[in-house]
Amino acid sequence: MLQIRLVFIACVLVSLGISQGRMNGIGVGHFNKYQGIQNAVDGAVELAPSFQKNVSLANPSTWHNLKFAYLSISYSGNENVIKNPSTVNGYSSLSNALWVVPIKSNSSIGLSLSPYSDQRLTIVDRDTSYFQAFDSTFGYTRSFERSGGILSFKISSSLKVGDRASLGINHSILFGSSRQNESITFGGSSIIQSSRAKYNGIVNDLFINVLLVDDLSSYFKYTYSLKPLESAIEQKYLFDDANGNGYHDYSTTGFDFPFPDSVSASPERSVKDIHNPNGFKLGLNKSFGDKIALAFEIGTLNDIAKGQDSFLLPPIPNWIEKTNSLKASFSYFPENYSMRIFDKFSFKSGLIHHIHTMKYNEMDIEELGFSFGVGFKFKPVGNQINLNYYFGNRKFSNIAEKEFIQQIQVGISLADIWFVKRRQK
Repeated sequence: MLQIRLVFIACVLVSLGISQGRMNGIGVGHFNKYQGIQNAVDGAVELAPSFQKNVSLANPSTWHNLKFAYLSISYSGNENVIKNPSTVNGYSSLSNALWVVPIKSNSSIGLSLSPYSDQRLTIVDRDTSYFQAFDSTFGYTRSFERSGGILSFKISSSLKVGDRASLGINHSILFGSSRQNESITFGGSSIIQSSRAKYNGIVNDLFINVLLVDDLSSYFKYTYSLKPLESAIEQKYLFDDANGNGYHDYSTTGFDFPFPDSVSASPERSVKDIHNPNGFKLGLNKSFGDKIALAFEIGTLNDIAKGQDSFLLPPIPNWIEKTNSLKASFSYFPENYSMRIFDKFSFKSGLIHHIHTMKYNEMDIEELGFSFGVGFKFKPVGNQINLNYYFGNRKFSNIAEKEFIQQIQVGISLADIWFVKRRQK
């Protein structure tokens, strides 16, 4: 009988090579609402007006103040830097696309599409591990790849109630999918375990806007799940990637083992209640004349899902259980009817502070960031181009090093007149 000696010479050291950052590997990924600026026209804040003196495109309860319909699109380029080991990752994507139409002077409707969470992630072994067998020494490396994420399609509306109050709602339909591969490379060949997860859920946001005095407004947002996020997981069978393309298939030059046609499809496994957000946000906005405003926002969001234990996936088997946020912003708005070039510019700056509490250990993630933006208004209807820059750093309580984030975002908002009756001849 052969005797096999199995001795591990080196432990596995993992180096993160991530398309966005470490938070992509936690739970269902990194939520878009915590990644710098969500919408170029709104800057750092969400509830308080920043697009116009009395309008925030992220807050439907302010849309009744719009005089025109708007199509707003934002695109961002992001970079994440991890110092040890030195890792720089960048990517670009659509941040938000919104179409909003005011109806008469007291209501509005809107449709939007934006990323909800990002799961793009790659992890590889920093060092090759070795074992001894059959009087020989063999080396192997491990890797993990995940791609995909969750999108949010929002149906929004607002209604003005009286002279000092207005209401708004976001009905967010969540959908998307992710694919992941775990592999061990040994002797020039890779053994791969692949899987796919599909997501669906519904999250609602309720908004209230109250004018306290002529130059001071208050804002309230309540978030809850109408249908907690659930997932259908399809786990593939292990296979030897003989042709090295990363997929379980066959080609003219060779085929994977086992042969794809000889393996039946694995059944899907349904996991319910894996993400169930519940929380609120409060905001105040103080105006100083027609051009200057200061805003403050504070909020907390809890994930009260109960099905996460059945969905724990590598590489980080943990979840963000609670997030506390604090934001402050300064806005300078353009002159509506001035012909001078400088009066067509707007300026925004803000501070962002997040503290994320994990569910399965005492680790906290703290992010502090600063943003600055400039906008240029053109044409009388209020068309606007916006450019924002965000810089922040994240501290992980169980990791000594920091993660630095940079984001450049450009957006354009185009206005038009809708639902206006033509004058009869």
